[in-house]
Amino acid sequence: MASHHFICFLAIVSLTITLSESKACHPNDLKGLTDFKAAIHSDSSGRLKNWIGQDCCNWAGISCNSETGRVVEINLPGYYDAGDDFAPYFVSNTMSGSISPSITLLTSLESIDLSRLIGLTGQIPSSIGVLKNLKKLTLQNNQLSGALPESISNLTSLEFLNLENNLLTGSIPENIGNLQVLQELYLSNNSLTGKIPFSITKLHSISGLFLAQNQLVGEIPLPLNPGQWSTLQHLRLENNRLTGIIPSSVGYLTSLLRFSVANNQLTGPIPSTLGNLKYLQQLMVNNNQLSVVLPNSVCGLSELSVMFVSHNKILGSLPDCFSSFKHLREVDVPFKRLN
Repeated sequence: MASHHFICFLAIVSLTITLSESKACHPNDLKGLTDFKAAIHSDSSGRLKNWIGQDCCNWAGISCNSETGRVVEINLPGYYDAGDDFAPYFVSNTMSGSISPSITLLTSLESIDLSRLIGLTGQIPSSIGVLKNLKKLTLQNNQLSGALPESISNLTSLEFLNLENNLLTGSIPENIGNLQVLQELYLSNNSLTGKIPFSITKLHSISGLFLAQNQLVGEIPLPLNPGQWSTLQHLRLENNRLTGIIPSSVGYLTSLLRFSVANNQLTGPIPSTLGNLKYLQQLMVNNNQLSVVLPNSVCGLSELSVMFVSHNKILGSLPDCFSSFKHLREVDVPFKRLN
């Protein structure tokens, strides 16, 4: 009987060891996260101080695939829900430090959220493009600097990319159009230079394109054929150094809700094809060098709530149809018949 108990004891110990071993991080994931923690000098939330042991799937902000055990999510935003379904409460915290290049060892990652931490500095790892499964990359509201890595164009599973409100410089990667399933692109409030690559028109799934408040130059790249940006709702290009005309192909963007090219150096007329944008709610073309004669086709923009066209070469008068626009609440058009 004693030997029987001893055998059962050994079986339990063996099972315990097996279960313990099954909880251990994949070596690459463990090194990637350990190096990430080492590159962070302070964390006001205290989440990282509990990253101890080898069971990384139970660490704060880390999620793993239940079948493979690989890390699929790093969720450490600076503004987050620290409560539960019954008593949610939101807290704000900061981290200072940099993003370790070892983060790219976590090759099963699908989501990275390090947004609004304020104190993150340094560059986005140049090898970021090896994360082929990445669907969401959120790094906005930090102090990241340097160029956008060319390898970002290799993230062909990416659906959401937010890098706005940083200190990024250099140009937008020439092959940004490779991100065929990208739905939202936020690069506003950086110091990006150069032209907007024409390949950006290949983003067939895009619904929001935010490139405002940079130092971008050249012409506005718009699709040459209808249907290429059929889902685009927000096009924000204001506060750059763009030149040339507003292309007539803007009329292809029939899902557009907001169109802003204010504070650039655009010339020429407002194209009559703008009238095709039946759902347009905000039109902002102010502070350019446009020869502004509002075409009669704008009478079809009955959903307009905001229209800014001042500080251009104003010609003609405001069409009578504007008096019947039910939603128009903000207008800065200095036409003779503004009233």
